[in-house]
Amino acid sequence: MMIHTDCRHYRISLPCPPHKATGARCDDCRLYDPTGERILIVKLDAIGDVLRTTTCLEPLKAAFPSSHITWITRARAADVLRGNPRIDRVLTVESNYLEFILAEDFDLAIGPDTDHLSASIMRLARASSRRGFVADNRGGVIPLNDAAQQWWQMGLDDVLKRRNRRTYGEWLYAICELPLPVARPSLQPSEQGFAAASQLIRARAPDASQVICLNTGASSRWEEKRWKPEWYRQLALAIRAADPASAIILTGGPDEAAFNAALLASDGPFIDGGTDNPIDTFAGIIAASSLVVTPDSLGYHIACAVGTPAICLVGPTSPWELDAYGTNRVLHADLECISCYLPRCPLATTCMDALTPRMVLSAVSEAHAVTR
Repeated sequence: MMIHTDCRHYRISLPCPPHKATGARCDDCRLYDPTGERILIVKLDAIGDVLRTTTCLEPLKAAFPSSHITWITRARAADVLRGNPRIDRVLTVESNYLEFILAEDFDLAIGPDTDHLSASIMRLARASSRRGFVADNRGGVIPLNDAAQQWWQMGLDDVLKRRNRRTYGEWLYAICELPLPVARPSLQPSEQGFAAASQLIRARAPDASQVICLNTGASSRWEEKRWKPEWYRQLALAIRAADPASAIILTGGPDEAAFNAALLASDGPFIDGGTDNPIDTFAGIIAASSLVVTPDSLGYHIACAVGTPAICLVGPTSPWELDAYGTNRVLHADLECISCYLPRCPLATTCMDALTPRMVLSAVSEAHAVTR
């Protein structure tokens, strides 16, 4: 009996899905789908950063249509990758990934991060070609092209970081040697995610004229990313005053449980969208919304992926590195210290304090007029 070990459906020691579904056998299977180039992507960072790096998949698949793509990440980010039709296998550093890396050959390995673990995995990978960064033998990293060299230097120099006006996607494509324009991130909420989001909206706002999602989620690493609670309250009241039939859904992550609970207890017209949703449900809520207002966080990158217009509120991180895809607005206060990357601000009035509800409401009104 012939066995096509190069087939995309091949499961090594288990019957493949076509065989289980139809009884097809390799000898005469019409679903035989041989894989071509084997590509490895190493991206271990925060969930939002992993998601926005999926912008590389579209041009990779255009260049290598029959490629088999393995992605190594951390377990917390695996959910934004699993089920992606452009990714064949997701491995996590918390599980048995190293055995695969040491045993298998790849045609191309991509590692766009300068952190030592990512670069070390890139060095260990048996790949004919590499793009991004690999570890040296003294605890450092080696950039593999001019774009990687510049990105690495920006990460070490605050002055260069603030001067930068290229987006993350543009840098990623240059580092990975991919052609522009930058594609949207790749994420498709499941039917269950859409159903959970739709049920929540129907139950709590059945007659809403529009659904606006206020996502308070922000990285625990950068505390100053989060907008101020009083500003969220004032913005919600102003939106409701302009459109009494609008539904304002408040969402966030586990780190925002107390923050959102305080807002829900205020006089703001909020609907509780939860802070413990699976990523799939969270993505469904954002996809079902007319507009998202969010800090620079996972919520913004999900909005980019599902195509929901977004207003991103930025202070300590770089507003210029965010891809907007022609549908989004990136707002920041006009202060010299923007993009400081400090986890805590030493000033009495921060850049996020200076980003007022009036400024954000103006952007919300403009976005609503465009999306109507």
